[in-house]
Amino acid sequence: MDERTRPVSETQVTVAMDYGQFCLDGGLGDPDVELALLERAQADQPSAGNGAMLLVLCPHQNNFQMAVTVQVWPTRPPADRDQWQQVSEGRLEVDGGVLVVSSPTTDPVEVAVPSGRYTVEVSGRGFVNYGWPGSTTPGDVWRIRLWPYDGITKAPAQMWDMPGFGVPDNTPAPAPNETQSTGGGSSATGTIAPTAINKPTAIDFDAHPELRGVLALRDFDDCAPDVAAAIVAMDPQTQRRLAQWAAVRAFEFAGLTDRPWITPALTALSSGEPLPAPFDDPQSASSRLAAENLPPEGRGGTYRPNTAPGGEKSPTAKMFDHGPIHRPYYAMPALFSAADPRPIVAAFQALSHACATYAEHVDTLLAATRTEFHIPA
Repeated sequence: MDERTRPVSETQVTVAMDYGQFCLDGGLGDPDVELALLERAQADQPSAGNGAMLLVLCPHQNNFQMAVTVQVWPTRPPADRDQWQQVSEGRLEVDGGVLVVSSPTTDPVEVAVPSGRYTVEVSGRGFVNYGWPGSTTPGDVWRIRLWPYDGITKAPAQMWDMPGFGVPDNTPAPAPNETQSTGGGSSATGTIAPTAINKPTAIDFDAHPELRGVLALRDFDDCAPDVAAAIVAMDPQTQRRLAQWAAVRAFEFAGLTDRPWITPALTALSSGEPLPAPFDDPQSASSRLAAENLPPEGRGGTYRPNTAPGGEKSPTAKMFDHGPIHRPYYAMPALFSAADPRPIVAAFQALSHACATYAEHVDTLLAATRTEFHIPA
């Protein structure tokens, strides 16, 4: 068999995918740019990259046991798009011999990949729905193929045409003067120029270095800067109280607070004690939630986009309204985030998960946040 017709290496891993996305990082990526990549991917589905990272959108809201096969090829592999439902390509530089596959709120997975500049193809199949797939393990599988970058223009993306639904519309990206990214190209030495978001921010990252990797901070700094500034200015006790308050609001809106197995966890959170089983392990908690077979809408009712008279969503709705979701599953990470030992990180992340749980009702939650914590709009 010709060596060029088979991969040099093949690794199979299981990734816990959440929030309908996962990211590939070759060691040169900057977490601060993930939001910008997400906006680009939503504007030109299903993926976006900058040479250092590649963010891929998944039709499913989540798959906590997503099977991923990573293959390294000596040259561009044979085309087999007809065997896959979603396919897209990008460019990625791997530095340090490790490819990291990550998804929001879950643990990253590392795969050994030789250092170098690659073209990467990401393919997925086995989809059942756009949005909530009906379980935490819907069975979709993915393949990542990498081969030495050959300078060939990437092939057009292929989207899943869901029977009875079609293909979701792209979401227009923010105006360039609101969120901009630079870099993403290779310098003369072959090093990726880090992508950076140039939007001014009032957050002093030197004073709060723990916030550099917190995506939720960028969310609020973009669409609710008054809330972001207020959280940073709070004392640690108030930040912790906000985190706990946000987690409870998320659980209430998701219809979870009246479940007897959840009450002990909320009690432990409010008293600062370790979370009890099954909340001592996120996967165990998700499995227990799956057994409940709860309705996806929670207390939010049937999904209806929250738009202004002109048809535009509010800035916060654009950020946190992910369409029809399973609110209980979106609420669950708020509890774990609220228990983060860093009060300021707990506050931002728990409130972010609560906002995503409220989705089209997010403006109601933020108004309540301003009232509860005396934040002037």
